[in-house]
Amino acid sequence: MVAVERGRRKGPILTPSSLPCLGNMPTINITEGCAHGCLYCYTQGYSNYPGEGRVVAFDNIPALVRAELVRKRHKPKRVYFSPSSDAFQPLREVQDVAYETMSVLLEAGVEVAFLTKGKIQERFLELFSRFSGKVFAQVGITTLDERLQKALEPRAAFPRQRLQAIEDLAQLGIPVRARLDPLVPDLTDTQENLTSLLAELGRRGVRGIAASYMFLRPAFAQRVSETLRQFAGGSCSTDMWSWRRLADGVGGGQMIDLVKRREGFGRLEVLAAKHGIDLHVCACKNPDLGLKSDCKIAGTASSKIGDGSLFESADAHRKTKP
Repeated sequence: MVAVERGRRKGPILTPSSLPCLGNMPTINITEGCAHGCLYCYTQGYSNYPGEGRVVAFDNIPALVRAELVRKRHKPKRVYFSPSSDAFQPLREVQDVAYETMSVLLEAGVEVAFLTKGKIQERFLELFSRFSGKVFAQVGITTLDERLQKALEPRAAFPRQRLQAIEDLAQLGIPVRARLDPLVPDLTDTQENLTSLLAELGRRGVRGIAASYMFLRPAFAQRVSETLRQFAGGSCSTDMWSWRRLADGVGGGQMIDLVKRREGFGRLEVLAAKHGIDLHVCACKNPDLGLKSDCKIAGTASSKIGDGSLFESADAHRKTKP
């Protein structure tokens, strides 16, 4: 059960995120906390995190955004929802705020981008149908296994509901990418898991995916480790993961090493290509991979290592290992 409280935001709303890939774009968090309750959510370590099972919804955000747009000499081109929460949480109060805020932006000629693990209601689809050229969507999905998904993301939408969201958005002419993040070593990055997932994404016309591996942070490391042991047994241990920082020194956590990530992304790239899907890897979370660009969470991009594919780089690395 999730308790919802109404809150009032103060100060500027259309402000950029501290994440490098969102540093030049206004972002909006319509809540503190998130009803999806994902075990790996980094916001659990934030000082303003309201606690497990509690969400604060800021119902004055639509009015503040409308007023801010009037004051600005230059309107932003695109606004991103939501770096620290999800606009499509299974809570009426949250979706009401998201719907009204997105309506204000789209009617003012401002594009809307979002990443969601939620179910998208019909009213949003109707809204997006009127502004399909101004909406960019990413749907987070890492597995088709409902039991595993519910262990990692207890109150997020089922995989079949996310696949339906991809279909619904694509039918409106909205660019949709899938986001395989976080990949969990020996659990969601296995060939068996990825093969079935990529086949379903390919059948629904997805031609681009973004991916990165899991960061473990102190606020939730123990819970995640217990879940990994439950599902992967002794094959997946976080004990040897070392601390790595994000790009530009923005946060960080425990993560698998460079060689394993390079090889994992290489396998994923090859599997995705079989379904006509391009892989884009998050440079923010993988500054040591030497990517040319980031995954552009709020827009399209192409990320490769060096001049070749991720897989070729991984293979070359293995050949030079002592």
